[in-house]
Amino acid sequence: LQLLLNRTRVEGQSLFKFARGVVAMLRAAIATAATAVAACSRSGDCMRDVDASTLLQLRPLADAPPRCPDRPSSYGGSTALDVAWAADFHQLPGLKASVASAIRAVQGPLRAHIMVQRPAMPYFQKLFGMRPGCRSVEAFVGRAIVILHPFDSDLVGKSIPRMTPAMVKARGKLDSPEQAVRLYMHKLLDCKVVIWLDSDTIVKQDLTPLYSRFVKSGQTIAFASREKPLRMMMNESNPCHFEPDVWGRLMDAPVYNSGVYIVDLEQWAHKRLSERIERYVSDHNACDGKLWKAADQVPLVLAFVLPVLRGQAPEYSVFGAEWNLDEMRCETSLQP
Repeated sequence: LQLLLNRTRVEGQSLFKFARGVVAMLRAAIATAATAVAACSRSGDCMRDVDASTLLQLRPLADAPPRCPDRPSSYGGSTALDVAWAADFHQLPGLKASVASAIRAVQGPLRAHIMVQRPAMPYFQKLFGMRPGCRSVEAFVGRAIVILHPFDSDLVGKSIPRMTPAMVKARGKLDSPEQAVRLYMHKLLDCKVVIWLDSDTIVKQDLTPLYSRFVKSGQTIAFASREKPLRMMMNESNPCHFEPDVWGRLMDAPVYNSGVYIVDLEQWAHKRLSERIERYVSDHNACDGKLWKAADQVPLVLAFVLPVLRGQAPEYSVFGAEWNLDEMRCETSLQP
């Protein structure tokens, strides 16, 4: 269609042929997708028959179980891992690949929690093959369950940082409810420890060792270090005199990737960490969005780094960079 728009003159016959060609291509694509899903259903081994990006094209709705799964939050028992994501329509391709990669990598049962704004629930339910009225579906028998958690934007409103036009231009629009809902998982998920992954994250090995090490640590949260360390992305001039006593050390503090971490939700709720982050965001917004330069990374990390700079005991631990590998960010020079 873009090619047609760019042409100054299009003959009627040419336009007809072009449209007929587009229809033929669409029919071929649909037939290919249907064949892949059918092969997956026949073999029962989607991971072998379909690549990761299409792994979660789950069985057609007509073949879904006759009733909703019982007690999805207890699926897999005490040995199951809880992993969480949030996404909107635009993030669906990345989300599907990320969830598929987690199911593929984790050796034991997995509960995949996906937080979705309430108006988008019907679309996500249909996408993941859930029957009307169901919020979960078993992805592979005995292996994984996908659970949708609806939320309202009012829940996260106080933790959405203001972004200056320069920030939006440099980093994209990161002030969405889906970015902030990770700070309220304790209100949405019925589990104690959960691994958070951004929807553009591919899991390359079993997450169970990460989970086990974290539980033994007794900490509230664990971040992954970066192969190329970054310092706290604060505004050097400190225009609103935020924490002047520790500002110099804060500028040198590390900022961890908020797209990969593991958290104890019971400790999070007990320590009222959402409210702590809301106070920082309020200060940032009152400063016309000029306290820090990255909307999504800084507030979460600040909630744990700043108390340490004030002399309190750390509430977090840090895993090695192997859990945050191949961070490509906005790299555009990569070849397929």
